[in-house]
Amino acid sequence: MKKHLTTIISLCILIALPIYGQENKVQEISSIVKNYYSLERENIHVHFSKTTFITNESIWFKGYVYYSKKNTPFFTTTNIFAVLKNSENKTLDSKLLYGSLGSFEGSFELPPNMASGSYYLQFYTNWMNNFSENQSALYKIEVINPDTPGQNSTNDAQVKINVYPEGGISLKNKTNTMAISVKGCKNQPLPVTEVTLFNNAETIQTIQLDNNGYGKFEYYYLEENPADSLSVYFLNQTYKTALPKALKKGITVKLTNKTGTNNTSLELKTNKNTYQDIENKPFYILIHKDDNAFLLETKFTDNVTDHKLVINDDYLFNGLNTIRILDKDLNEVAQRLLYKRFESNSHVKITGNKAENTDIVFTAETTANTNLSITVLPLQTKTLNNNNILNDFLLAPYIEDSPDINISEYFNNSSQPNESLDQYLICCKSKYIWQNIKQNPPKENYTFDMGLKIKGVINQNLKSGKDYSVRLTSYGTVIDEKAEIVNNNEFYFDNLILADSTKLTFELLQNGKNINPKLYTTTLNNTSQHKASYIPSQNICFTESISTPLTYVPDIQKETIALKEVVVKGKREELKFATTLGNGQLKGYKITEEDCLGFPTVLDLIRYHGFEVRNRPDSAIAVYGLFKNTFIKNLKNSPDVFLDDYRLIKLDILRDILTCDIDEFYINKHMSVPTLQNRIGIIKIYRKRKPFSKTKDKPVFDYVIKNGFEKITPFKSTIYTSGYTGSGFNNYGLIHWIPTIISDENGKFSFSIPQTYKGEAKLIIEGLSPEGKIISQVITINL
Repeated sequence: MKKHLTTIISLCILIALPIYGQENKVQEISSIVKNYYSLERENIHVHFSKTTFITNESIWFKGYVYYSKKNTPFFTTTNIFAVLKNSENKTLDSKLLYGSLGSFEGSFELPPNMASGSYYLQFYTNWMNNFSENQSALYKIEVINPDTPGQNSTNDAQVKINVYPEGGISLKNKTNTMAISVKGCKNQPLPVTEVTLFNNAETIQTIQLDNNGYGKFEYYYLEENPADSLSVYFLNQTYKTALPKALKKGITVKLTNKTGTNNTSLELKTNKNTYQDIENKPFYILIHKDDNAFLLETKFTDNVTDHKLVINDDYLFNGLNTIRILDKDLNEVAQRLLYKRFESNSHVKITGNKAENTDIVFTAETTANTNLSITVLPLQTKTLNNNNILNDFLLAPYIEDSPDINISEYFNNSSQPNESLDQYLICCKSKYIWQNIKQNPPKENYTFDMGLKIKGVINQNLKSGKDYSVRLTSYGTVIDEKAEIVNNNEFYFDNLILADSTKLTFELLQNGKNINPKLYTTTLNNTSQHKASYIPSQNICFTESISTPLTYVPDIQKETIALKEVVVKGKREELKFATTLGNGQLKGYKITEEDCLGFPTVLDLIRYHGFEVRNRPDSAIAVYGLFKNTFIKNLKNSPDVFLDDYRLIKLDILRDILTCDIDEFYINKHMSVPTLQNRIGIIKIYRKRKPFSKTKDKPVFDYVIKNGFEKITPFKSTIYTSGYTGSGFNNYGLIHWIPTIISDENGKFSFSIPQTYKGEAKLIIEGLSPEGKIISQVITINL
């Protein structure tokens, strides 16, 4: 899983200083960064139907996997673990989820006796355990049990004012840039617009805050412990905090985005007390995103204590950059995060709607071939937090303890540097600690799993000179594979996509003939404990407790009914393989008598669904896409074709298959397939089942998969006995959930919403295109 990427090391003398004799340090820094980021890292974002639930509801979710180093989907992630925990860190439920081409979906059912309170969902892969940083995705949800609603405390019980010097330190006898954050007891933003810098009763400066509670100001430290303080007036009470202590010696930084230019100004500043210790000694400015790096060197000379460097945007990397100031011994003396804007996101436009039977059908457009999920909630819903795909993919992978704020405000349509985002970044630190980067590069101790791995051991003597093998079959998944017997009578089957409770049959073959098997088997990688499986500490807010009024919670019926899904057209309940792993993003069709008459062969059926089929007697069968969407010039793209869940290497077998022999047919013309063979599109063909040859007279060993991949459950709408009206439903109800929609090659798609709710509603839309364009949008509609 090591991927060697070119590291950009450029020595730009932005001030007139030589760097002779320092090449060894440059190579050392380059090697350190490259080694630490040589292993690929996955990032997970999960889109929930909502984040506050009533007992007897289900937690519906859709996950996306991202490769932040390249700003693209992480196509190869397959095995994802999901764990539901309570606030005491006790595991209540866990699942193994199947990832396909950068996404996954699933659900958790909440039992009726679940206590009201905060719970956590953690998503991770086994591979993430290779890293000292926590790469998992952790989300907080709230559960309300109407029978035991518990106690709610107001979020505004306390006000916390935190001050962050730019670069990490405040320096005496120097002007320092200071950032501020103002939060409530539970670290949530407050409706506070300003902070006052004062001395005794005299106001020195009023500092404006953004909507997330961040601001910044300049401050000259005359003393190590200044008498000036900061204050906030909120809810008829004044909250105060002292400025942080200044250091007598050190180096600090000031970063300024040059609005209207492609340059960023970086100032290194020290004071006279420090200068005599560092004169003519080299300092290295390392700018990097993962192992993509740019390196500068500078020195303090001629009694000049401030150095300004202008960095062109061409030397920054798309997304979040970390700037580290290193001394001659490669110790980090200052740090700053800087975001370089790029075309990271796209938008959805609703183009029309019409009533159709009991639904309202919406048409929309966005980026081509984009994988989307949509939740539909009442306009005044109280069930959402600040969980955001932009934060999870663009910022949180690099930030220590990313806060729960509305990040979307920082990603507007402006092409100019966002000052609010930059002042927020002053308050943040990189999750990658330089000391760890230098001394503890990650090692590949945990496997990157793609499917399940089964190990078996033959518990009997095998005769020498005989050819032994083990055959694995499963009627439910149409598996028929063989494995050789290796050392210690062991055999292995790897990369198996098997749902939970799948029954497998093993046969021991001697020279191709069945003999009585004495063996035992185990699944090696169906469980994994994340080593960072912690729950963030919760602040106790001292305030008057109030019970949740039951009139504000909707009544829920225990039984639920299934509503049709959007992705698979036709009668979803008739499709046997709609919930088969990997089929969630495909359109499914049940083959009818009319199909058999209209399309005699399966090749005719494939051609009808938008592919070019080459079927010549003198050459192999080939299938190509009809639209141009390829990165390889002058080469046609072709789909992956599966027959009974086996990917076909050669397609000649399709020549002899009649459409009337087909049970179900699944297709996605636009899905990018992560290979080097220019494949776009997936076709899955399921033949009508014929019973296997009888095995009751054959000696076999049966094995049932435990903790296999979770079967996809089609969305079921909660029955609200109190109806889809009233304050209870408007606060906590769910109108609809659509886990998967794929736009076509022109970016067009449609979706349906049941006409159960009347009034204004929110569409919360998230998604990811094959090229890495992120969708994060809230649209208000009328139903």
